[in-house]
Amino acid sequence: MPASQDKVSSEDKLLEDFQGFFIEETDPQIAEKRKEVLKTLRENDVESFPSDLTVITAFDEALQCFSIGGQVRNYYRYGTYSLCEAAREKMWFAFKNGAITNHQETDVDAVANNPKELQRRKTVQEYYKQKLMEKKMKGSSEDIWDKRKTLLKNPFKE
Repeated sequence: MPASQDKVSSEDKLLEDFQGFFIEETDPQIAEKRKEVLKTLRENDVESFPSDLTVITAFDEALQCFSIGGQVRNYYRYGTYSLCEAAREKMWFAFKNGAITNHQETDVDAVANNPKELQRRKTVQEYYKQKLMEKKMKGSSEDIWDKRKTLLKNPFKE
């Protein structure tokens, strides 16, 4: 089996697993919108995601989440304080798979000749794609509300 077919089949399996997280929808409009999300996710290739993740950036995001400002924002939005699971998970992923700092000038030949670096970058891209899938599969307000096609002329007077 060619590597490209293996890659496609593993991505399709991952998408089917995520689709299994959906509760069976009785509303056909919501089910249709979720099918559109799955179609969009299938069209996004792994190579379209960022290939680098730095430990410093992940640590900064975790620190910001745990800070007073991050907790106040979470309390305002969701009515509870956050344990920052996503930021902690990203930080630990960065410790295992990320670079310490961001290299401004990347030597393409050096990266191409280093299979370990190529695998690390591919793992980071897969991580970002998986996070996007998880976010999209949770649903959004657009499952219920339709996006406005035309702008209102006087939004607060109509």
